[in-house]
Amino acid sequence: MGDAPPPSRAFDEAARIGGALMAGTQTVRAGDDGSGTGRSAAETLMQSRWLLESVVESSDGAVIGRRLDGLIGAWNPGAQRLYGYADEEVLGRAYDVIVPRWQRKRERSIARRALRGEPSDRYESTRVCKDGGTIDVSVRISPTRDLAGTIVGVSTIEYPAGTNGNGNGNGNGNGDGDGDGNGNGNGPAWAAEIDSDLRSAFEHAPIATALVSLDPASGGRFLRVNRALAELTGFSIEELESRGLRAVLHPEDLEADRAAMARLTAGEVAGFAIEQRLLHAEDRVVWVIAHASLVRDASGLPLHCIRQLLDIEERKRFEGELGYLADHDPLTGLLNRRGFVRELAQQIAHASRYGAGGVVLFLDLDDFKYVNDTLGHSAGDEAICSVAHVVAGRLRETDIFARLGGDEFAVLLPHATLSDAQILAARLLEAVRHANVAILGEGHGSITVSIGATAFHEPSKDLTADDVLVDADLAMYSAKESGKDRVAVASVESQEHMKARVTWAERVGRAVKEGLFELHCQPILSLADDRVSQWELLLRLPTEGGELILPPQFLHTAERSGTILEIDRWVLTQAMGLIAEHAAAGRELRLEVNLSGRSVADARLPAFIEQELEASGIEPRRLVLEVTEAAAISNMAHALKFAARVADIGCGFALDDFGAGFGSFYYLKYIQFDFVKIDGEFIRHLATSSTDQLIVDSIVQMSRGLEKRTIAEFVGDDATVQALRERGVDFAQGNFLGSPRPVSEALAL
Repeated sequence: MGDAPPPSRAFDEAARIGGALMAGTQTVRAGDDGSGTGRSAAETLMQSRWLLESVVESSDGAVIGRRLDGLIGAWNPGAQRLYGYADEEVLGRAYDVIVPRWQRKRERSIARRALRGEPSDRYESTRVCKDGGTIDVSVRISPTRDLAGTIVGVSTIEYPAGTNGNGNGNGNGNGDGDGDGNGNGNGPAWAAEIDSDLRSAFEHAPIATALVSLDPASGGRFLRVNRALAELTGFSIEELESRGLRAVLHPEDLEADRAAMARLTAGEVAGFAIEQRLLHAEDRVVWVIAHASLVRDASGLPLHCIRQLLDIEERKRFEGELGYLADHDPLTGLLNRRGFVRELAQQIAHASRYGAGGVVLFLDLDDFKYVNDTLGHSAGDEAICSVAHVVAGRLRETDIFARLGGDEFAVLLPHATLSDAQILAARLLEAVRHANVAILGEGHGSITVSIGATAFHEPSKDLTADDVLVDADLAMYSAKESGKDRVAVASVESQEHMKARVTWAERVGRAVKEGLFELHCQPILSLADDRVSQWELLLRLPTEGGELILPPQFLHTAERSGTILEIDRWVLTQAMGLIAEHAAAGRELRLEVNLSGRSVADARLPAFIEQELEASGIEPRRLVLEVTEAAAISNMAHALKFAARVADIGCGFALDDFGAGFGSFYYLKYIQFDFVKIDGEFIRHLATSSTDQLIVDSIVQMSRGLEKRTIAEFVGDDATVQALRERGVDFAQGNFLGSPRPVSEALAL
């Protein structure tokens, strides 16, 4: 063997150069000594190692290798750029140096799975930079193996969140680009083996990678591409290398790519990342993020461009669906309040500039509470959808129709006059009135609507969308006070009369300030032993007449005004106080608290919860924080971070209304939570509906596999309870098992 290092030491050196990019790829094939001619194995190894080092050095991602003891063993310039630490500052230190304390438990668990050889999907996390700031990142983690296939550590590739889509942290290296090697014995056998492994790393790496010519005359010719790029585009490797980069880029993206390359080759930037579209062989478009940088020779002269093309199709699709859901009502498909306010604001701005205004109609179903109470929420949902269909059928294509929430709708009539709006409103009243039987059926009463109308023809810089909606809302209440099933137009007199009443915003604000809210709670039954395992806290707002107002009637006002943050904190404080009182009396109590989307996005809330838990002295697991799918959809990035923080604190976390949104199984994959609250839509008819049974079976099976527990909502009878038990659902909740009662009664010590 002479002075040649043993294979294990040689591999350590290659791994030092390649870092994490070697992770997860096929290791060297024993006995494969190459077949080319023309250079020694040592020269080939040097060229392969140099090129692999260039790949790692020029990668935009943070490439980090960790040893079995968790200490950092590889740190590329991308990591230095992203986190601010030079390699000498972190090599030999624990990986925890860049992981916030509240993420460390989760990261160690993921690393342990990688060390067992288990595959890892991309996941979102947070890192701490040298300057003390934090950054959200997308991470891939893979085991690193030696020549014998033994796992010797883990490696990660990390990008700022939202930039790497389905990109894989398994990187790549490659040979010298000309395909030559040798097996003539001019060098140690381990050299040919390592060169073979480096080539295999490039060819089999999951990241689509290519070396691209810098020669302007070649038009971006592919010098070498790997299999992942061929799979991404649908073309063979030979086809790609004959076509070149320009041939597979979307024509509309060519100019932006040329400009970015010009800056790169001029030395203005060290690298770039750009979203662009590739033309697939099947005549479709594939969205990618292209990370590009230069490969230089030993003297620093640029030789080629290396590109890593990360598939972001799933992210683009998901962003599109999230964008749609953020502005649309999931029940009716209409615009929601947010979407309507945006459209109204644009029309008001247009009116202020050009003097052409419009009219807003505010519609509210009359006596809708009676429908929900007597026929159930499913009938209420059907009635809302039917009214939406009836109204939509009478509007122009240019009119904008929205469901603001609950049983409230709004219509924007651009360029209309009040006279036009009154004629339309009268037709809408009649249409809804005549559709009563179709909506509710014979013998179940009737549905009518009250409509308020207001115009915004006068140009005004101070007029806002909320101002117009308030005026229309006040006019609608005038219609209700005048007998319902009619139209009222906003006027100075009607506005003064209605504004004398306490508005929702004022009422909610006063309730927060004076502590007027009441807490009720509903039991959640363990189906294993028929005992109450925990209680869900429910908020109520009493009126001066003693009526209890339910959250749907005031929460959107609280959300809009920002008072929801104070409300959620008040409920959390009350919950922890109740748990502490019971603990002092020797009783165990677990409470669920609903949180709004605004609170999930509040970066200060986790610290508040932690402080209150410490002050109360209660066990964190006694507090379960509950978020609806809708809140998770509109605040996905925040929901991921919040769930991880809650898990670190030790509180329980529940996802409510599971199954109501398109992204349900996405949440199962990425959000850390303990309880899956199955939406009542799949529970109400469970005993008789085979479709609902299949859906619940699948939710239970997946939840068990992920070690999450299931709670069925809106349980209404014994048959449903039995069906839930047969399907392995853990807990049940509903008026049949226990109606909401004041906390003072239900939890009396």
